[in-house]
Amino acid sequence: MKKVNSLAEIKKLLSKAIRIGSGQVDNVANTFLPAPLAATFIDIVTEFNVFRQVFRPMPMNSATRTIPKLLTGTEVFYQPAEATPGEETSFTATSIQLVAKKLFAWIEISEETFEDGILDMRSMIRQIFTRGMGIAEEKAFLTGDVNHADTTGTKAHVTATKWYNKDARLAFDGLCTIGRESGTRQTVNGACTVDVFAEAIYRMGVYAKRFGDLISFVNPWSANQLLRDDDLMTVDKYGSKATILTGEIGKLFGKWNIINSDFVPTGEAVTTVKENVVIGDRRRIKFAEDAVIKNDSTVWALSERVAMEVEYDAAVLWMHGFQRPSAS
Repeated sequence: MKKVNSLAEIKKLLSKAIRIGSGQVDNVANTFLPAPLAATFIDIVTEFNVFRQVFRPMPMNSATRTIPKLLTGTEVFYQPAEATPGEETSFTATSIQLVAKKLFAWIEISEETFEDGILDMRSMIRQIFTRGMGIAEEKAFLTGDVNHADTTGTKAHVTATKWYNKDARLAFDGLCTIGRESGTRQTVNGACTVDVFAEAIYRMGVYAKRFGDLISFVNPWSANQLLRDDDLMTVDKYGSKATILTGEIGKLFGKWNIINSDFVPTGEAVTTVKENVVIGDRRRIKFAEDAVIKNDSTVWALSERVAMEVEYDAAVLWMHGFQRPSAS
């Protein structure tokens, strides 16, 4: 049995599986992504989801879950005299509702792939699918828009602005969308520097009181600019016992995490408080396989039911107007 040792060989095997699996007459299964699916798979291997490392996960015992949200805290007064009535304090509360949405992917792979491939091919495929789900989550949680109107049911017609009508980003309003539509805004019109984030502290007000609670997602172009600012503490200066998040390029003021994300649009960034985002898990990732006898192949399927909401829209700061790369 041949053992596969490189990503290039894995790509070749997956490409072979796709051709065999999708070329049958009256085939009961097709690839869940357009060709070249194998190349996309290899890209997925190198990606991780930072959201579940940072924000609050919450189990859901039903398709919806209501979470209480305090709008105001108690007010404290000076009591000048003993044995006299104190000033009444009060608070108001409301709630947010988590609604689970289903994310799903599947593919058909020929038995020849397993015969010609590495011994633990199933574990490898599980890992690829799981990381693919992580990417879908991160794209949806950052740039999702339930009201995005420009969609198509034909994958060949998909562009940066025209989404496939089953795109995972249609399931949720992501942080960038929340910030743009109902959160706090900051217009930059310039380079990405530490001074820009210092202004963000002012704009976020009470939500930015504790720097260690803040996390920002920036686009790669702006992240590269910020790395040239000497006031950014880069990861090489953290020390041997430091914990580094996926995509983290450094910290501001010693505590504020800055994350480089390919899914943040160029010219934008978004900042929020770590406790502000809630990820609801109705069904954690489920992986299943089923044999397609007439095709001598196996169908692999991955799904989850997940929700994402923020408690306070005002605690989401959308930053826009960062410099962009030139057209040339």
